[in-house]
Amino acid sequence: MRVLLVDDDLFAAELASVFLEMSGYEVIIAESAMTALANIDSDNDIDLVISDFHMPDITGLDLLEMLRANGWSKPFILLSASELTDITVIPDCWVQKDENMAERLVVVVNELLANQTLLPANAAE
Repeated sequence: MRVLLVDDDLFAAELASVFLEMSGYEVIIAESAMTALANIDSDNDIDLVISDFHMPDITGLDLLEMLRANGWSKPFILLSASELTDITVIPDCWVQKDENMAERLVVVVNELLANQTLLPANAAE
């Protein structure tokens, strides 16, 4: 399964990517929301998006809003060092960016994608 990981902090993205790849996921890293949108437009096989909240120009929450407005119904995980409050678009999951993020991220991705594969084929789209 393909995971798009969006983070302007390349070190954090690479670290999370290693853990996800060790769990069998194919990971595509995008360093900006604009690059992520281009990846999603050109790759229909992306099963899940993980995005950092705090990024220059377009935040992870803005990216989620744009995707949902365009019909994206696949899981979306938002990463943030601070708790999310007063948000209008709710991600499928929020994972705190800290020293244990990569391990927790694998668990969350496993759960979300397991739930996706349990849905009837037409319900997931």
